[in-house]
Amino acid sequence: MIPKKDVHIYIPAYNEESIIGEVLQRIHQYGYPSLSVIDDGSTDRTAEYALQANSKVIQHLVNRGVGAATQTAIEGARRFDCPYMILMDADGQHLPEDLEVLIQRMSEGDCDLVIGSRLLGDLSGMPKSRRWFNSLANLLTNLFCKSSYSDTQSGFRMLNRKAIELLQLSLDEYGFCSEMIILAEKKGLKIVEVPIQIVYTQYSLEKGQDFYTGIRTAFNFLWKVVSLVGKD
Repeated sequence: MIPKKDVHIYIPAYNEESIIGEVLQRIHQYGYPSLSVIDDGSTDRTAEYALQANSKVIQHLVNRGVGAATQTAIEGARRFDCPYMILMDADGQHLPEDLEVLIQRMSEGDCDLVIGSRLLGDLSGMPKSRRWFNSLANLLTNLFCKSSYSDTQSGFRMLNRKAIELLQLSLDEYGFCSEMIILAEKKGLKIVEVPIQIVYTQYSLEKGQDFYTGIRTAFNFLWKVVSLVGKD
């Protein structure tokens, strides 16, 4: 089993002052000592509360998008020679007890990227609008993949050192989840999925993509992915 001290958790966050402290405290309670929040140009006290919760904070001066925050997280893990990193959402929908699910699968040693799939778990709490968006995103993403993935938009992911070194993302906003999968396949990385739980609250639903954002993301992704697939 991979030691918890070797796993660095990175959490992209934008204006999450009402919940970030609670999210970080719960992760600490499960014994994970290395947490970093990527504060993506928040205009509230997200960074302050993250520091109070014994987390490192990396700040963007302006809001650049969750994809850009994820790029910063991977660059940080690369720079500090982290053996493993886990990406989690900041809105509380990912449960810290599922961290061990990703770590156990990575510990088997036959994969480079583990994706926590909401679609392999209990879907009873997922709103129909989210199911529709995820189905569309999966269809678009899997068109450009060798394998088929059940939850291409999950932000709950674990990378080993090889993946940290090789994955150089370019999409600043939504679409980075699909980009990571496509790039990982192009780099010859082994991707697996594991079932995770998910908690949707009114707060987390408001923070996610709405219908119009989802449509815009889909169209932006379509034209950007063509050039992405053509890269060496």
